[in-house]
Amino acid sequence: MAESGVAVARPLASTATDLQNPSMTLDTPLTEAEFARLDDFLMSDDGPAEAMDTSMLDGYLAAVSSGPSLVMPEQMLRWVWDTESGEESPKFKHNKQAKDVIGLILRHYQHVNDSLNDRIYEPRIMEREHEGLTIPIIDEWCMGYYIGIAADAAAWTPLLASQPNLFTTILLYGTSDGWENLKTEPLTAGEHEAVADALTETAQLIHAFWLERRCVALKRGEAPPIMPSRTTLRSPRKVGRNDPCPCGSGKKFKHCHGGPTPGETGDGKQLRH
Repeated sequence: MAESGVAVARPLASTATDLQNPSMTLDTPLTEAEFARLDDFLMSDDGPAEAMDTSMLDGYLAAVSSGPSLVMPEQMLRWVWDTESGEESPKFKHNKQAKDVIGLILRHYQHVNDSLNDRIYEPRIMEREHEGLTIPIIDEWCMGYYIGIAADAAAWTPLLASQPNLFTTILLYGTSDGWENLKTEPLTAGEHEAVADALTETAQLIHAFWLERRCVALKRGEAPPIMPSRTTLRSPRKVGRNDPCPCGSGKKFKHCHGGPTPGETGDGKQLRH
């Protein structure tokens, strides 16, 4: 943290004015109705097959707003639309829909950034009832955070190397290798609950590390780095959005257990409080 105690804001690098809606209030957090509207688009056939849902988006934006580099809006959005390769774009029906969807994403970015700076950030994690237990669903959030790291992997190396324990849960639940480890050494329900609860502190500790570095760099007059425009990610996803759901329902994963809408019939997901 800076000696003055004043957080350094992380606005998106300024470009592409067509991504901005001048009339929107960026500092207004999204309502649950707006989250549902955003999820509806991202998981619809108009959204790319490998688009994020809002839980994954929240983890991704937490990494992007915490990390070592500034990010251009179009660079940030490419991984929102396509978590596999950052190449596919959504099929907007008209310009108003594009402004609405992108505006919701940018507003949530601002909220995540502000809440991390104010130390009040809470990960957007869903939960589901299973055999009488309430189970936090943290894989989507962790996958999003991992993508935010992997998109700028070289710049994240100092923290990954010096404090690897900060990333244990993110890598365990957010990568294919981590899920293979969970299959052979599963956590108990209590252990799973504990690591879910710890994600709030993890996000704040990671943010504090990079915040202090940015403050030192600014005092030296150093310009912040920009996230690279092109990179190749090692895919964290376990199941493709258009693949059949592993539950055997015959539905697409994005319309079944990968579906994001809280309280949807047959899904049972709701926002964790």
